[in-house]
Amino acid sequence: MEDLREALKCHFGHDDFLPGQEEVVTRILAGEELCVVMPTGAGKSLCYQLPIMVRDGYGLVISPLIALMKDQVDALNARGIPAASINSSIPRQQQNNALLAAIHGQLKFLYVAPERFRVEGFRAYLAKYPPNLVVVDEAHCVSQWGHDFRPDYQRLWDLTPELQSMQVCAFTATATPYVREDIREQLKRLNMSDLVTGFVRPNLSFQVVNCGSLKEKQDVLEKLLDKKVPTIVYVSTRKEAEKLSDGYGLRMYHAGMKDLERKAAQDYFLQDACPQLVATNAFGMGIDRPDVRIVVHYNMPGSLEAYYQEAGRAGRDGEPAECILLDCFPDRRIQEFLLDVNNPPLDVLRDVHRLLRKDMRPDGSVVWMPNLLLPYVDNAKNVAQLNAAARILERQGILEREFAQVGDVGELKFLQPSALLLRTNEAQNTQRSIFTYRVCSYVTERGTRTFQGTLYELAEISGLRLDQVQKVIEVLSGTVFSWTLGDAEGVLKLSEKGQKEKLEIDEKALVRKEQLDRKRFEDVQMYIKTTRCRQAYIISYFGEKIGDWRCGCCDRCGHAHSLGRKASDREQELSRHILDAISYVDGKFGRRRIVGMLLGENDERQDLMDNPWHGILAHIGKPFCEKLLRALEDDGYIQVGEGEYPCLELSEKGWDVVNRKQVMDLHLLGEEEKTLKRQRSRSYGRKSNYGRRKE
Repeated sequence: MEDLREALKCHFGHDDFLPGQEEVVTRILAGEELCVVMPTGAGKSLCYQLPIMVRDGYGLVISPLIALMKDQVDALNARGIPAASINSSIPRQQQNNALLAAIHGQLKFLYVAPERFRVEGFRAYLAKYPPNLVVVDEAHCVSQWGHDFRPDYQRLWDLTPELQSMQVCAFTATATPYVREDIREQLKRLNMSDLVTGFVRPNLSFQVVNCGSLKEKQDVLEKLLDKKVPTIVYVSTRKEAEKLSDGYGLRMYHAGMKDLERKAAQDYFLQDACPQLVATNAFGMGIDRPDVRIVVHYNMPGSLEAYYQEAGRAGRDGEPAECILLDCFPDRRIQEFLLDVNNPPLDVLRDVHRLLRKDMRPDGSVVWMPNLLLPYVDNAKNVAQLNAAARILERQGILEREFAQVGDVGELKFLQPSALLLRTNEAQNTQRSIFTYRVCSYVTERGTRTFQGTLYELAEISGLRLDQVQKVIEVLSGTVFSWTLGDAEGVLKLSEKGQKEKLEIDEKALVRKEQLDRKRFEDVQMYIKTTRCRQAYIISYFGEKIGDWRCGCCDRCGHAHSLGRKASDREQELSRHILDAISYVDGKFGRRRIVGMLLGENDERQDLMDNPWHGILAHIGKPFCEKLLRALEDDGYIQVGEGEYPCLELSEKGWDVVNRKQVMDLHLLGEEEKTLKRQRSRSYGRKSNYGRRKE
């Protein structure tokens, strides 16, 4: 162990391991194959980097993201540790140099994308010069039930049987038990051991703030931004990111921005003394800023896996940090919409397949331009749904993603009859007539008047140089044809199965995927409602054994959030009436019927009608009554039971107020109700609940 600590200090500058790291390192060095689940910020990368460093030879790290590879390679090189990556963005000679360096012991880490295993020469290289450890990073991408399934991760184990003789370990931040089981099956390592550790982050304070309106949510966000500390605000959509960026003057990051804009946003976040950034879930991978003090989820996330990974970017320096989820009912509709987008109906899949077959080149490849494809898919909701359709077809072996630089792409649509264009340009005595005649002939032979693809393809079809094609398009666009730039998202290739006219797809797998997506969203809603310690709930969800551990700093552990104002004396009094009323029917009814009873509505249940506090809040109206209930829940006086029909019940803290053992200290969002009037002695003559004990 002392030798390991010396190596840890020598290579990485750390005096000791973080919780959980030492066990992972020692078990890997003992030759075990592990499926390691460690959350963001727990030091996952070091758990495989240190074993590779203390062994002879090099380690192979299979990673799905080029940006993540670059960040890790840069970080290792900055420490004087030789590392390199091989992917489509690296020149061929540089790739060859990296392979030679590994052979000669001049390289310790070789990062590759799973698609690299399609290359026969690379597989032969591994067989001849095996690594000292094979690491499958972001291993949830291996699983067909993971939220970023990569078919190439699955195929490489069949393509490269030599891997079976090597020690393989899988690492991820977000695998639940059923995803881990699938990872083992896909890796053909059924005896691989699970090791779930590092999820306990006692410095993080988790809170859920129930916002009754958009205004309340905006007020909370303003208060958080006023703290002027490094902050990430996560939103569900690009549109929401743009709206908050404009409204609050925040820097923005989402996948729809240009490369230079995204890089500028990343640099700002890493270098500014107090960055405040609004972003979609596209932001964060490979961004390692230790002093993030606040992570806000302005919209409800789609899964607890995504939530804990994003929230875990707070407080990596071990200092206190806040992770705040703003729960507002309309946000649930956003997630329902996103669930529909990410699970396109079968007719959308069929249309996408048909259109790709129509546009594919002789080798089966086609430039993927979903924005130009959208008008031709009748029932598609948006471009995001087309991208989801492409991912599903990839999962099912219909499509493959190609390594390719596509350049400028677009849609060229002839505006005049084909026969007229062919006749008037038949002489082909100018660049314009050559281009028009040859491209028109090409599309006519294919039974269409439209071409979708790259400028390079148009140059090949017309026989003109690229600069000549660009000039012709500039001159003729709008008269002879229209030219619409597309947003190329790579090149797809239809497999042998995909080139068949009829789409062959596993419909049961589609149903199963949608069910799992919806179950993940239900898990988020259960987290919002839970009466347990917030962090303990999440840790248990991922399968780490923590016994009766509690964080002590979340809103469920009695830590009242400071985002609202202190309730007025009158609001405190009304809230005590609510607790008294609930005490008579504790745990029997849900929110709707409790509110109705407080407002004096008729109910078929006699115990509600006979409640001594029936109608006590009739004068304040339903919206403010619900606001008081939310505040009582946020501050831990009321808890919501679990199950299909959750009922309201008093917490131990709530019973202490009812039994006059504790003075209420309530906080409310928004301004005090100006129209709130003291009702004269509504409670006089009612049964006193003073001293009433919980039975």
